[in-house]
Amino acid sequence: MNVIPASKLEISLQRGPGIARWPIATGRLRRWVRLALEDEPARLNLRLVGSEEARQLNRQWRQADKATNVLTFAYREQPPWDADIVFCLPVIEAECQRAELPIERHMAHLLIHGVLHARGMDHELASMAAVMEAREVALMSRLRMPDPYKAMDAGA
Repeated sequence: MNVIPASKLEISLQRGPGIARWPIATGRLRRWVRLALEDEPARLNLRLVGSEEARQLNRQWRQADKATNVLTFAYREQPPWDADIVFCLPVIEAECQRAELPIERHMAHLLIHGVLHARGMDHELASMAAVMEAREVALMSRLRMPDPYKAMDAGA
């Protein structure tokens, strides 16, 4: 087993078929990941996919037959965190258009959300959701970005 040294971060960026490029610069993605990790070590694979791959993964692992904006597959229950975080670009772009949000802001939120899942946070119960959402809002604030839940509600 490979042990990731403290404060070490390994990120790989992947693209699924038909995805030409990431809409966010690599340096910015790394900054957002570091913020959400709060200096804990991790090995993360960030994958940007189309609707069909996202739908297939969601159907296989969450029994939901639709593409969703982000899925996190966490493999450890303590640091160093190890996870695959899959983002569906068509869903994200549609959400941005509907809510009139810049893709940078929505991607920052989804990346933070995915990393918090990788760190063991969840939103299955209302009490857990409140804790996770509060953490997301606080981290977005540190990026000088507004509350992502209010922004999505305003555009809905």
